[in-house]
Formats: sequence, C-alpha cells, structure tokens
Amino acid sequence: MHVKRLTYWCLLLAVAADWGAVALRHSWGHDVGEPELEKLPVWKQCCGEGDCIPQHLRVIGRDPGKKLSVEIEGVQTSVNKEKFSPVPSDRTWVCYVSLGGAISDENIRCILHPQKGGTT
Repeated sequence: MHVKRLTYWCLLLAVAADWGAVALRHSWGHDVGEPELEKLPVWKQCCGEGDCIPQHLRVIGRDPGKKLSVEIEGVQTSVNKEKFSPVPSDRTWVCYVSLGGAISDENIRCILHPQKGGTT
C-alpha cells in the first residue's frame, strides 16, 4: 500500500516539475516584455529554446580573424563577430547552447545587442 502511494506521489511530482520547466522556459524565452524584439526572426531563431538572458557585455577589442574580445558578466572571452546581431532593445541578450555552461564562443549561440541609434 505504501509503495503504491509513494510511486503515485513521485510520478505526480515528476509531472509537475516537467510542466513547471515548460512554463518557465516559455515565459523566459519568449515573453520578455519587449514586443518589438520578440517579433524579430532573429529572436525566434536564436532564443526559441528559452536560453537567452540579458547580460552585461563590454567589447574590449578585436582579435585576429573574425572574433571580438568581450567581457560578459566579468568573464573575458573571444566571440565570433557573426554571432552578433543588432536589435531594438536597451539590453544585450546572450543566447547559450547550454544554459549555465561556460561563457565561451563554443557555448554562445548568438548575442543580440542594442542597435545604434537607440530602440525603436
């Protein structure tokens, strides 16, 4: 009797956690309070997995080749220039392959940065 009840609660907890993760991913990855940004194809392409977060980014300089030396949340790394896209936002969004992973070119899918001239 106790084994059945324990199994039931474990299953219920697993389903609730899964639903919560889906809801968090959807709201975090899509509904960020910036409708103009959220309408862009680059937002849907880059941030559709809910792995884009606003972060402080500072361009330090140019590296040889097609990379920029940057500092993201205090961590210095080099990122391929092709990963940068200007967007109508006041924030810089960094989109990761593996959220919570290393701040490195290999783990960054794209960087959406404020376009010149402000937001629209």
